Amino acid sequence: MVGIVIVSHSLLLAQGVAELATQMTQGQANIAIAAGVDDPDNPIGTDAIAVMGAIEEVCDDDGVVVLMDLGSALLSTEMALELIAPELAEKVSLLDAPIVEGTMAASVAAAAGLSREAVIVEAQTALDVKKEHLGSGNPTDNENNSLDAEESDQPVLSFMWQVQNPHGIHARPAAAIVRAMARFDADTVLLKGDQQASAKSLNSIAKLGVRCGDDICVRSRGPKAQEAIDAFAAMAADHFGEADLVDAFSFFQADENVSNSDADTHLVQSEAPEGALAGIRVSDGVAIAPAAIFTVTMPEVPQREFVGESNEMASLQRAIGDVVQELQVLSIGEHGAIFDAHALMLADPDIPMALQKVVAKGEIAERAWLSVMDDLAAQYAAADSQYMREREADVRDIARRVMVALTGDKGPAMSLAEPVVLLARDLMPSDVAGLDKSKVLAVCLSEGGKTSHSAILARAMGIPALVKAKGCLEQVKAGDTVILDGFEGLLWFAPGKDVEQGLVDKRQQWRNDIETCATKALAPAITHAGKTVSVLANIGGPDDVALAQACGAEGVGLFRTEFLFQQRDVLPSEDEQFQVYCQIASAFGDKPVTIRSLDVGGDKPLAAYPMPAEDNPFLGQRGVRLCLAHPDLFATQLRAILRAYQQQPNIQLMIPMVATVDEVRQVKALLEQQRQQLELCDSSLPVGIMIEVPAAVLNADALAQEVDFFSIGTNDLTQYVMAADRGNSAVAELVDYFQPAVMSAIARTCAAAHKAGISVSMCGEMAGDVTATETLLSIGLGKFSASAALLPALKEAIRRC
Repeated sequence: MVGIVIVSHSLLLAQGVAELATQMTQGQANIAIAAGVDDPDNPIGTDAIAVMGAIEEVCDDDGVVVLMDLGSALLSTEMALELIAPELAEKVSLLDAPIVEGTMAASVAAAAGLSREAVIVEAQTALDVKKEHLGSGNPTDNENNSLDAEESDQPVLSFMWQVQNPHGIHARPAAAIVRAMARFDADTVLLKGDQQASAKSLNSIAKLGVRCGDDICVRSRGPKAQEAIDAFAAMAADHFGEADLVDAFSFFQADENVSNSDADTHLVQSEAPEGALAGIRVSDGVAIAPAAIFTVTMPEVPQREFVGESNEMASLQRAIGDVVQELQVLSIGEHGAIFDAHALMLADPDIPMALQKVVAKGEIAERAWLSVMDDLAAQYAAADSQYMREREADVRDIARRVMVALTGDKGPAMSLAEPVVLLARDLMPSDVAGLDKSKVLAVCLSEGGKTSHSAILARAMGIPALVKAKGCLEQVKAGDTVILDGFEGLLWFAPGKDVEQGLVDKRQQWRNDIETCATKALAPAITHAGKTVSVLANIGGPDDVALAQACGAEGVGLFRTEFLFQQRDVLPSEDEQFQVYCQIASAFGDKPVTIRSLDVGGDKPLAAYPMPAEDNPFLGQRGVRLCLAHPDLFATQLRAILRAYQQQPNIQLMIPMVATVDEVRQVKALLEQQRQQLELCDSSLPVGIMIEVPAAVLNADALAQEVDFFSIGTNDLTQYVMAADRGNSAVAELVDYFQPAVMSAIARTCAAAHKAGISVSMCGEMAGDVTATETLLSIGLGKFSASAALLPALKEAIRRC
């Protein structure tokens, strides 16, 4: 990887630039700084020896690029090149790019594995986006930004597409485009009519306001232009990750000739019955409870002095970084794409540019942040598309999160003593995600939209909800008993007696229907031929147990223990792990609970246990490899599992990322060592492995002789068999578990398990796909483990086989 060296007269400036670059590359860039001098009274300056040391620190075969701020920084760097070995100096390039923007662009390119020449090009063109945004480029600059410069000897490639996504190119498709295009060494833009946006800027794409039916053109020029165009074309064919939504929309459009631009306006009843308010249906159900009014507050800007441009920007960078970490945790969940899009909004390079401009005028960080985000929210609010206008709430949510991080002011917490129907002007996604379903029976908003992220989360949580119920905050007071009818889109505040009784009966019928479904989910899954198939749940912690049981889980096929380790400054103790394992195993009685040992690595770092970055973490120290390389970390978890097994004999241990028999034997030896140290007599803890790398499939016969069970992890198995990153949309057609090679690997694994007389289950995404159920049963799969919400449908699919 190309190394990056930042040479500055100011240590604070260099640290700030390095921090920003580190955040943008998620720590993947190899950066060193040489800044300031060791003189407390006069710290501003540069030191050739420090520059030499920084170059030597990050230099490898790919070379180094150096970015400098002022004149003498160049002189110090040139002197450093004279001091180092000639063969090393040949690998160093000094750049005339701006130190902030140039470092950002160079770091992203270097982290992507581009050559030194490509990194140099990225750094030297780093100001193009800012010039375009500010309109400060000369005519030639504008031609270059639009990829029309005749003097360039590189061709401009293009691709046309008519957008069929029901909501156009909104936040999630735009996020997918940005991720894909950022990988390529090419200048790539998206055009809609005479409007143009950088294909590597989320907010720029969003500002185009691309709607369903719009024609767009992607144009690219540079060394990897063809790859960028091909990747975009592949994404477009998949409708930017929304193929299922497009298919469904097309089906309904065949029967309904309704414009999608402002579809919400057609969903509100023209007249509400007397005693009720009409809104837009979001989530079905009926709730009867007192009303509670929820008010969202933005932390106030503190009254303080401006502490200098570099310090104010450093505060902003820290706050944004903290929020990005919070969002990354939220993005792990089932509807994490919403918060993933929020994180990508924060990573947009336009935001720090705008902040720098405001802070340079002497504004403190908090006021600068609100100013920039207010402008961005206003741009979304003024969009042509109803769907894009609803993204204003996402911007406000992000703005509030960062303001909380800046000020520490979380505002008054809502304390609910009894179940309520929650009324508000609008709710932000983070508000909805934090709702207590035992206390919030329904949600009614005077604003919002059916396609807002808050509405999506409310539906996912099963909370009856309405939006755009105009007048609800004026008509209803806190404490008034109301009835929300999510089926009809009505909020009743003064129903007549007959209407009220009808709504009470309707609620009871709704609850009865839910209980009937739950009862059926609890029944065993038996095929027509009379074969009983085990259906288990994948869980991530104690909070998932209740839902898993309600959905009919017959145990746990995958208990991800990473939640105990991630987002913590201190590793969990043996006793803490022991308590959690016992708690979950006890909740399932005698049903099996499969605990997967710690599955982290370079792509999933631990704050409490720092590990060096890896160029290719998916092929590095992950899963069992990392655990065996760090036996102290592993031994603590094994001890906790062994102790828990003594109390809960339904526990079994599963090892991830196994490739060889030797790895299994090393785990078993360490397990036996810990058992003896604990002086435990019982050594019968079942030990199994995940089959998720091709080597495990090819070694399946030998591995089956060493373990008690197999569990196929189709997510990783598919990407490793097909050599296709499952997060890379450019190769999405390869990341398909129905590929013949993947199906062959699954069949071979099942055959090896049956031959050895051990059980074989599946815990990957394919296990919950009902279109695959009969095929998997036919090739010998005996157990299925999937997300809890998928279990009722999975059981029903098995019963039809």
